[in-house]
Amino acid sequence: MNIQELAKATYTSHSAINRLTHKLGLSGFKEFGIKLAREFQQDAQNISNIDPNYPFALGESSLQVAKDIAELMKETIEKNFAFMDEASLTKAAHLLDQAKRIFIYALGDSQIRAKSFQNKLIKINKYVVITTELSEWAYHTINLTPQDCAIFLTYHEKSPIFLKAAQHFSREKIPFITITANHQSELAKMSTICIQVPNDETKHAKIGTFSSQIAFDYVLNVIYSCIFQIDYAKNMQMTSYSLKNFNLDE
Repeated sequence: MNIQELAKATYTSHSAINRLTHKLGLSGFKEFGIKLAREFQQDAQNISNIDPNYPFALGESSLQVAKDIAELMKETIEKNFAFMDEASLTKAAHLLDQAKRIFIYALGDSQIRAKSFQNKLIKINKYVVITTELSEWAYHTINLTPQDCAIFLTYHEKSPIFLKAAQHFSREKIPFITITANHQSELAKMSTICIQVPNDETKHAKIGTFSSQIAFDYVLNVIYSCIFQIDYAKNMQMTSYSLKNFNLDE
């Protein structure tokens, strides 16, 4: 339905529907329709009964555990793909490609994903710093410029230091990308770009951070691939030159 049809069917008005969408934290009826369609698509792809917090059960065989984890990985990636947005991915890739330096804010298990992303970007001559690696985030934060770009990798956005850094970036007009499951958080709303991952894990009731880290790894791999694609020939030449010049393929 369009907004006129929905207003008629519910005996309300355009303004009442728009007020409802604003209470949901959305910009209007158009965004509401997009979000709803994505949720339907996500539900349609949720074909297994794997619990992201407890993906395997007591007494299962090793092969069954392997099957459960494979199902969880497949399901998480399919859900995440349903959240993907062409414009946001393209904008994020170009923002990072043009950035003089890239600073990543990530804690705990998410920092491992950040290191993997850093490793890939270094191979195509991108200067990347994990700001939270040595607890020197404040020094890094104050030294960013509008020619740089920051990335926040946070599942539920509970870290006060991330919010402090983001508030500084907003004041100084420094672009930053947030990858999170909590797309309604203050951090997400302040972001230049917010990329959402499925919100399937419970913070204190889970065997491990399977789903969240699978999602982060997938999103970062997609972003890296989009950056590489911007100048495919140059990046191919750069990676192969490094291997040949320093015999790294031996």
